Amino acid sequence: MNTLSGRVAVVTGAASGIGLAVSEALVAEGMSVVMADIDDESLRLQASRLADREAVVVPMTVDVSDPEALDSVGRAAVAEFGALHLAVNNAGIVNRGYSWELSLEEWHRVLNTNLWGVIHGVRSFVPLILASGDEGHVVNVASMAAVMALDRLGPYTVAKHGVLGLSDVLRAELRGIDAPVGVSVVMPGMIRTNLNRFGTVEPSTVAANIVDAIRRNRDYVFTDDHSEAEVDARLRSILASRSDVQT
Repeated sequence: MNTLSGRVAVVTGAASGIGLAVSEALVAEGMSVVMADIDDESLRLQASRLADREAVVVPMTVDVSDPEALDSVGRAAVAEFGALHLAVNNAGIVNRGYSWELSLEEWHRVLNTNLWGVIHGVRSFVPLILASGDEGHVVNVASMAAVMALDRLGPYTVAKHGVLGLSDVLRAELRGIDAPVGVSVVMPGMIRTNLNRFGTVEPSTVAANIVDAIRRNRDYVFTDDHSEAEVDARLRSILASRSDVQT
């Protein structure tokens, strides 16, 4: 997707952190952006701030765990701007605790946002991107938790592994029908956001990587080298297990 100016995007989790940084980066590229978030107050404050800079943005207060809400976001993008070209499925939450101690409610709360929210985004936005008949792109924001296990983050890790798998499947499906739509899965590490106040990497760094991934159709986007050794060790361990197969 070489040309961003004049195109239309939807960004979920757009009121803060990575989602806000991505929205800022996209409007700087000349895109019109539908900013979606569950936090109405912060969303409208940030959308108004961007609009004051002559950015073209539309705020929509939605819960990504509600599939009909994301349908309404997609319809609003097309009604307002005539088409949809880019979807950034970013909204996410986190909780902590041992997997066997977390309540089912806590498991469902994280999975409903972090995994089902992305599934709902794919189902709502991909048909509209295809219907544009133009180049398009889908960005699914996962985490380093998509490629490594994080202690006491069971629901979050399960969800992010699922986002990686969904992204790979979606990419294969779109290539299989020769659609001009790319898919990038983003795996941020120690990013300074409301979910991780101990992060050392700014959300703007993630946003810059996402814009580059859209332009160059990068399948996988690592935004920093945190936990590189742990990820490499895990993948090597998985591959090495082939020698244990009994025939």
